[in-house]
Amino acid sequence: MRTRGLLLFLPRYSPVSRVPYTKPALPPAALLAHVVSRGLTVTDPIEALHALETIGYYRLLAYMRPLQAEDAATGMRRFAAGTTFGDLLTLYDFDRELRLLCLDAVERIEVALRAAVISQVAVPEGSHFYLDPAQFDHIGAFVEFYQTASREDRHPAVKHYLKHYCTPELPPIWANMEAVTFGALSRLYSGLALRHRKAVASSFGYDETVLSSWFRSITYVRNISAHHGRLWNAPMHVDQPLAAKKLRCEMIPTDRLYARFVVLVALLEAIGPESGWKRRLVALVGRYPAVPLRQMGMPPGWQGRPFWT
Repeated sequence: MRTRGLLLFLPRYSPVSRVPYTKPALPPAALLAHVVSRGLTVTDPIEALHALETIGYYRLLAYMRPLQAEDAATGMRRFAAGTTFGDLLTLYDFDRELRLLCLDAVERIEVALRAAVISQVAVPEGSHFYLDPAQFDHIGAFVEFYQTASREDRHPAVKHYLKHYCTPELPPIWANMEAVTFGALSRLYSGLALRHRKAVASSFGYDETVLSSWFRSITYVRNISAHHGRLWNAPMHVDQPLAAKKLRCEMIPTDRLYARFVVLVALLEAIGPESGWKRRLVALVGRYPAVPLRQMGMPPGWQGRPFWT
């Protein structure tokens, strides 16, 4: 009965194109033999086996796809001639460093947004302004943040408030913002009354409409990075950032990772140019010259553009 109950929550698909899953779990040695059979050159079997044991074949598979092409004769995907296991690990290592670099940028921006909401909204409107629907332009945003704040009862700051205070029912905004995700914080900002959004936007130097879209766009980058997903060539069609007027030439098109790099740099420089994040990104790309940049939308000669220099 328990299994039948769980099945009620599974998505329902048409059975026409579905088949039973029969692929077995294979040990690293068998998986290594499989990629060799598909044309991958392995110069160091010990290193390759170690990677399969500590990273996993399925995670590395996402990085194999760009290095493969379909064989017209067999219909199977094969590696391009001369591709080595080292090439695969290089791509994986670059993506890992890129995720960590992006998380560093988002952390600085998230902390700055928290501080701006406190100084620009909580100071004039009170510590619990988020409990007042009149402080929002969108009632849905009020309801969502209230419900989110109501669930965050395990964070130390929230637990401290609930232990020592009886009213208001929930903690002040600064305690809640330490507990909620960046996604919840960005949606809070987008739903605030226009006067509040403009006040917060003054801390960053960009229009509030642009900022709302930017915070959503980097939330997407943050989520991929925090959950160890593939960022390097990930599809960026979701929550595309609006192109700010003064950055339009750098941000078009907006459906590539490059546009979000521009957003991160622009926000970080508004917060404080001493972060050096821009230079670190340029240096990271320079350390991996074999990584194709087209999938990220990097234009030719991007490092020499005025925005980056």
